[in-house]
Amino acid sequence: MTILIIVQSRDPHRQAEGLRAALGVTLRGGRVEVVIAEPLLTPLAERAATTLASFGHVVGADLSDALARADVVEVWT
Repeated sequence: MTILIIVQSRDPHRQAEGLRAALGVTLRGGRVEVVIAEPLLTPLAERAATTLASFGHVVGADLSDALARADVVEVWT
């Protein structure tokens, strides 16, 4: 199952929370792709994105391509 997480917030804490949620989803064994609408705003968001990528998940996916592959979509605004 591929879970698409769209993080579309200019609030730095909300953005980091969305990326941490994506990390949590990986604990359930799902494949995660992340679309980030804004530049990463905090060191915590950067660490979460780096960790996801190091685990082999797609970070910075193209929205239209990722939507085509997704079984589930979660949006963080």
